[in-house]
Amino acid sequence: MNPGRTSAKSLMVSILAILCSVAITIAAHAILPASVDGGLLDSALVMLWGFPIVAVSYFLILYTQCTVAVRYIGNRTKSSPWQTGIRFGLAFGLIYLLGMQEIMVDSSPFSTYGFEYIKYQFLMGIGDAIPVFMLCVAIALFTIKQVANQPMVSKINMKERLLAVSVIAVLFLIERTAGYETGIIQSSCATYTVPCYIWTALLGIVLGYIYTMLYPVLSGEEKWIHVPVRFSLIIGLNWIIFNSFIGLIMKGAMPDALLRSGLDVAALFIASCIIGRLIIPFKSHTSMMMHA
Repeated sequence: MNPGRTSAKSLMVSILAILCSVAITIAAHAILPASVDGGLLDSALVMLWGFPIVAVSYFLILYTQCTVAVRYIGNRTKSSPWQTGIRFGLAFGLIYLLGMQEIMVDSSPFSTYGFEYIKYQFLMGIGDAIPVFMLCVAIALFTIKQVANQPMVSKINMKERLLAVSVIAVLFLIERTAGYETGIIQSSCATYTVPCYIWTALLGIVLGYIYTMLYPVLSGEEKWIHVPVRFSLIIGLNWIIFNSFIGLIMKGAMPDALLRSGLDVAALFIASCIIGRLIIPFKSHTSMMMHA
């Protein structure tokens, strides 16, 4: 098969998948019964280009990063394309689903935090999570070549899994608590203290679970540091882009969005390095059994 033709086909499939995913996401958000007060959409980009163009551009960037991540890892991992697509789709989907629940009432259609806020944010998260899951699976199945006679992928036992989740959850909670209490990170914790910390703890646990879910795909025959670097760059960059949406549409919100997500990524990198050195011994694909 002609490598050039194969590459061009993969590129076209990727572009089509991204465009379809963006269209589905925009349509899903458009049918929601509530909308953000137009007065809040006052960023320079919105004033210059309008909210629809900014929103579409944001999702194009977000889903392009997801696509690049799946293709980059998919062409280097020993896991099957199906496993790669499923795991990345679930990882990004969980980030959007829970990330939308961050207590940021001022940037929502609601004046107070409560069931209506949770329901609205859940629907928004679903509108992002389902398309990205479909995107990752499609990219993996139709643009990544299946390698015959693949070695078995790395396995994490239950003890390693629980410890890894705990380390990431605890460091994430410590980092966010420091940000909340010092005022470095803008938050609604002073008003909604319990919901804020419950969300923070839950997101830390989910990020830990995502690490263990992606470990078999991210690990390989290279050095141990590759897993923390890949995890932090892929999940971290996606988290930064995801959080940047508020900064793109609201005046003055970008510095805080970048700071909070940047601190989160730093915490994830430190936690994943601790896991790689102290909890999960470095393993190569060739010596491990299949992880279901």
